[in-house]
Amino acid sequence: MDKKRIVIPGELLSDDPAMSGSGTYISGGKVYASVCGLLTQKGKLSVHPLTGPYMPKRNDLLIGYVTVVTSSNWIFDINCPYEGLLHVTEYPLRVPSEEMTQHFGIGDTVLLKVTDVNAEMKVELTYKDPVCKKLTRGRLFEVPFSKVSRIIGRSGAMISMLKAKTGCDIFVGGNGRIWMNGDSTDMDILMSALKKIESDARLPGLTDLTAAFIDEQYEAAGRKAHDVVQPKKSKSVSESVDSVPEKKAKTVTRKKKSDAVEDSKQVIESAEAALEELPKKERKSKKAAEKDSKLIPAVGKSVAVGDSVEDAAVEFDFVQNETVAPAGSDVKKSTAKRPRLTQPEAFKQENCSCFKSVFFTHPPVHQGNKSDR
Repeated sequence: MDKKRIVIPGELLSDDPAMSGSGTYISGGKVYASVCGLLTQKGKLSVHPLTGPYMPKRNDLLIGYVTVVTSSNWIFDINCPYEGLLHVTEYPLRVPSEEMTQHFGIGDTVLLKVTDVNAEMKVELTYKDPVCKKLTRGRLFEVPFSKVSRIIGRSGAMISMLKAKTGCDIFVGGNGRIWMNGDSTDMDILMSALKKIESDARLPGLTDLTAAFIDEQYEAAGRKAHDVVQPKKSKSVSESVDSVPEKKAKTVTRKKKSDAVEDSKQVIESAEAALEELPKKERKSKKAAEKDSKLIPAVGKSVAVGDSVEDAAVEFDFVQNETVAPAGSDVKKSTAKRPRLTQPEAFKQENCSCFKSVFFTHPPVHQGNKSDR
């Protein structure tokens, strides 16, 4: 089957219902054309009408005129057999009913987006999309709905060329209305180009033909197209000579930067060497602390709270890496030597107070019956 040809309504297009696209319908598990137009296939089969009115679809961007203002709605002419409805809740701000005309009055031109189209062709619009705006300057130009795809071009090639050549801001609405803004001469040439595209829409290579046409129009007006690249000025001998010292200065700065990098590397290496020495001292101190922490107090003389250090000599038995068996048990004592440390009068008042607080200040734990708890 030819993938690009003109078809008529009711013509069989495919036996696969999954191939149904725009301008088609499914009947009996087969796909048929619903309008007279050009059949194209890009994943699915679609029929682009050769002529006819615009039928809005969801997410379409279009340009409309305000025709009626009510207490909660703006009604727009969207260049199709059906009207577009913009409810006050689809406006970004809260608008009282008495201020409706202050935002959109009758005859205002607005760029809108279609949010929904139901089976009864009730077209709901929104103004909350970032693209939407009120058009207060520029010109409007209308083309048949079937020519919109040709003005945009494949992957936007035609519209990009028109913007580059004329320097105008252009927006092509899905309903066939085109807004433009720029210099008056540029807009005149742009409108002439749009008319040419409308009349020669079926010619091959239309983008190049339109670009040549715009260049001719600018030549006739005594001007040049906006995308013409100006030739670069050639450097004189004096300019080239003056530029040599600048290059030398750049090389000098590069050398200075390399020297700075080397200096920073040396600083980093010396810092790393200093950090390597620090952990060795820390390891020794840690080992000494661990050794001291393993000394467990075994036996101590009882000291009264009121006694002083001079009255009593305190003896301590310390066991290193050894567990002392409780009194009366059958466990044999270890034969390892137990270091005995004696601290007669050298024991300070501070340590003695700590000793007293540890061994004598804690009250006994009461272990009574469950009923007493």
